Amino acid sequence: MRMHTIATALALTVCTAAIGYEAETPAVKAAAPAPPQATVSSRDALIARAKSLELNTPYVPPPGDPLEHHTSGFAKIMCSAVFITGLDPDFAAENVGYFTSPYAERAKVGKPVIDRVNKAVHITLPNGVTRTAKYLGDQGCVTLPVGKNSVNFAPIKLKSRLPDPSKQLWPMGDALPKDPPPSELDAPKVKQAVDAAASLLSGTERASPRTRHSKAGRWARA
Repeated sequence: MRMHTIATALALTVCTAAIGYEAETPAVKAAAPAPPQATVSSRDALIARAKSLELNTPYVPPPGDPLEHHTSGFAKIMCSAVFITGLDPDFAAENVGYFTSPYAERAKVGKPVIDRVNKAVHITLPNGVTRTAKYLGDQGCVTLPVGKNSVNFAPIKLKSRLPDPSKQLWPMGDALPKDPPPSELDAPKVKQAVDAAASLLSGTERASPRTRHSKAGRWARA
């Protein structure tokens, strides 16, 4: 009987302590939801990253007349567009290469003169200076120094180490697979797309035979 009383007393003591502990424990409040983060555009993120890598130095423009520098770039762009890509000169002047010759600067100089015999482009500034870019084969187009009619190096012919493209399967080469196209390919739709692209070519481009080596038409660069 005495043991029963002791056990009962211990049980009541434990229960009372537990109730007291729960009463003293403060209630935990739910955390407030975090405020939504502002959406950062990919352009702003790109600019922020560029600024983080920017050198802490003052900007010093290159010496010389800025318009001459812009016109130098303009001549180079026109030379590459005409003699490498095969674009129409008027189209190239309106649409290509603003990163080296902004459109507003082009309006300050003369119209590019295309010398197809010597594969050169000449552009004259209001002060009478002419910037010339010349096609040099495997070295591409190079703007000549002011007052010079040649570059300060000897252009060389480069020999490709790539395998014969006619024997390499597309896309690494020009050879097409002999197997029929996959069943999931809608051949009529492909032909329709090719015909639609061809309809955008100029009259001169449509008159020329189109092969795998033909230059891309102007519609591909508009």
